[in-house]
Amino acid sequence: MTQAKYVETKANGLFSGVYFMGRWVPKTIDNQSVMYTTNLGASLLMMTKNTNRLKLKFLNTTPTSKFQPEIAIFIDDQPELRLKANEVHSELQFETKKPHLIRITFAGNSDADEVWLHQQGLAISSISVPTSGNLIAVKPAGRTIAFVGDSITAGCWVLKRIPSSGYAAEQNYAAQTARLLNAQDIRIAYSAAGLLCYGTGGVPVAPRFVKYIDFETPAPAYHPNQVIVNIGTNDRRFEALLVQEQFLNFFKELHALFPDAHLNVLVPFNQSFAKELKQLADRFPQLIYLIETSAWPITYTDGVHPDLNGSKIIAQNLSQVLLQHYGKSYFDV
Repeated sequence: MTQAKYVETKANGLFSGVYFMGRWVPKTIDNQSVMYTTNLGASLLMMTKNTNRLKLKFLNTTPTSKFQPEIAIFIDDQPELRLKANEVHSELQFETKKPHLIRITFAGNSDADEVWLHQQGLAISSISVPTSGNLIAVKPAGRTIAFVGDSITAGCWVLKRIPSSGYAAEQNYAAQTARLLNAQDIRIAYSAAGLLCYGTGGVPVAPRFVKYIDFETPAPAYHPNQVIVNIGTNDRRFEALLVQEQFLNFFKELHALFPDAHLNVLVPFNQSFAKELKQLADRFPQLIYLIETSAWPITYTDGVHPDLNGSKIIAQNLSQVLLQHYGKSYFDV
């Protein structure tokens, strides 16, 4: 986590000393109170003091799934730990009682997980330290960026073509861009979804999923400084003018939902609807800032989803575009 700077903040969930970054909500599942998310990339952040142990427990929301959800754990500047959520030990142990900065991210799941109708997202039911220790909530020190998109933005297929373990929401372009800019990462993205195309796991189209985290649960209110949209790849089978109209309607909805945010739109990396998006940017320059991507030398896992190297290339290019357009001082912390 060396790219990001962190500051102390208030806890914002069910557990003292923990900051939930992303779209988390308190829920009751299987008669247990949990913090719950359906979004890959959602994270919890904290600092431990005066303890060499952290107790945590995740609820098994997909007991019969072949590919279990995975989390990524970052401790200080050490390499990440990738674990299946249902196999996480009840305690993490550290070498010393010195303060430790910890970030836990929903890293991978499966397209078969019914996140919309059957509460098969990620649920954490307990996180604490022994009574001799302390947990302090922390968050990235900079701006807040909402990343809206499909599987590419969610972090699918970054490592390999295997569900869950092949995903890397903690390392995809959105995660890396946020860390380079010391920004909070609010991920709003689902596999296979689009403006007109439904996602996997029962997820509806983008105008619906930006407002809800499942079929009955409104998304928590956030006030991002920047919104970055990368969607349209899954809408290629629809007629271009119809999709262009849906883009415009969606951009207006996002402006109404996040009225204080700058709205940035990436041309999909496969250049789907590039012409239609350029036309909209010319017609509505006050509504969106269009970011061209055709010259970025992106590498892919499967020709569609950026791999780890491609994610790094996107993050470097995207962060530079944002710094140039809004000014380095805008992102300074």
